Amino acid sequence: MNKKFTEEEYQAIAKAGDKAANEVFGLIDSRVDFEELLRMEAPNQDNVFYPEFNLYNQEIMAIANPATREEAKEKYVEKEKKYYWISKNHLPNGKFRVLVNSSESYPIEMFYPSTKPCTPFTESEVREACFNPDMFEREEVE
Repeated sequence: MNKKFTEEEYQAIAKAGDKAANEVFGLIDSRVDFEELLRMEAPNQDNVFYPEFNLYNQEIMAIANPATREEAKEKYVEKEKKYYWISKNHLPNGKFRVLVNSSESYPIEMFYPSTKPCTPFTESEVREACFNPDMFEREEVE
């Protein structure tokens, strides 16, 4: 059974893999406690990120290894869904805040008189642009 990791989990595994490779001259071997490195990179603070390391160690190591990382990402990482982001509340002038593409392909806010769908973004893209996803209604892109 293959596990599908989130993008956040993928990033933590890749970061731990890079640290492990740097410790042993580009190789991940038995001298590195990779499970401990992985727990240190865990995105949640209680370190219960990988409770079943032994169940998914092949998938984890495929992601950790820079030589197989891209192929493993295609196989073992969930594709993030894209959404249209429209403010939950409209302004007094009747306009809605929506997120659109900037010239650098980065989410920026614009104000429109309707809730017309604009540019789709993933939740992580919205967070990276310092917007709170809870302030927006989202409509999934087909």
